Order: sequence, then structure tokens, then C-alpha cells
Amino acid sequence: MTTAPSADFVMEHLLQEATREFPGWSFERDRSGWTATRDETRLRRPSLAALRAILRVHRAVRHDPECPCV
Repeated sequence: MTTAPSADFVMEHLLQEATREFPGWSFERDRSGWTATRDETRLRRPSLAALRAILRVHRAVRHDPECPCV
């Protein structure tokens, strides 16, 4: 029988994915949620999934100011 990975292991894996997907951004977690920081920009969301979603929109808008993503 196999065992499920620990929550810490899963979260570490998701954090590594976020770091690869968004080079140049640093990620921090505290009691109230997650923060991504890059230079002067700080984005905060209650979950890592929500933070990654807003970073995808942020990236799309930065690459295409005409993007109807927002």
C-alpha cells in the first residue's frame, strides 16, 4: 500500500512550480496568505493558487497591453 505525500511535501512542490513558472518573483507565506514580490511590485492573495492565477494575468498584460484579460 502506498501512502499519500505529506502536506508540507505537496506545498513545497507547488512552490517550486510557482518559482519555475514565474522567474524573478519571490514567494512568502504567512498566516493570512501568500505574497509574491518582484522589485517594487507586491501581490497578495489568500492561496498560492489564487496568487499564481493573478500572476498569469499580470504577465499577460505586461506582454500585451491590449490584452482583454482584465
